[in-house]
Amino acid sequence: MAPATDRALPPRLLLHTCCGPCATVVVERLLLEYEVTMLWYNPNLQPPSEYRRRQEAARQVAEHFHVEMVEVAPDHRDWVKWVSQAPGWRSQPEGGERCKLCCALRITRTAQEAARRGFDYCDTTLRLSPHKDVDLLRRILHAACADNPPVKAPALDYRKRGGFQRSVKLSRDLGLYRQDYCGCLVGRKLQAEGRSPRLTGSGPSGRISVVRDTGA
Repeated sequence: MAPATDRALPPRLLLHTCCGPCATVVVERLLLEYEVTMLWYNPNLQPPSEYRRRQEAARQVAEHFHVEMVEVAPDHRDWVKWVSQAPGWRSQPEGGERCKLCCALRITRTAQEAARRGFDYCDTTLRLSPHKDVDLLRRILHAACADNPPVKAPALDYRKRGGFQRSVKLSRDLGLYRQDYCGCLVGRKLQAEGRSPRLTGSGPSGRISVVRDTGA
């Protein structure tokens, strides 16, 4: 007979994963308190070759930390339906209403999946990125959890204690692919036209920064 133990099992958390680099430090920190499962659901990512590269980087992180990664097949038409609620969505710069709706879709779907699969908590790696509105993401996350009880949102700020810098180091150590645009073809086109900021330093050894074209 196995000896009795008073040690409680950690709560289960479903983590929406936007990319491998952002997942690194978020998974590392969450594992201190939660049993983590990564969720790959990113219908915004285009073209298919880019989708696959980012998916593979996320899988590398899952394997490194010995956590499961589940996938929900993307429906790009559903993504278009969501983001097209924003007037002029094809011309809005990075961080506009199109981006807010894109994040809301992925976070909402994560909360729904967490409730359906019996998870206690859910969260998103989007909350690590210095290029995102962290307060907005937190409000979206809490609203999504409220609509999908009993799922809750963890009270963690992944940017604190050098979170982003830690993710850069871990990404470099693991040789992860690091993208140079947010994900959708609309944003990529606007970026090429100099109407949205672009990420530079793409690749396993680069440093991510934001460059704003001035037309000079």
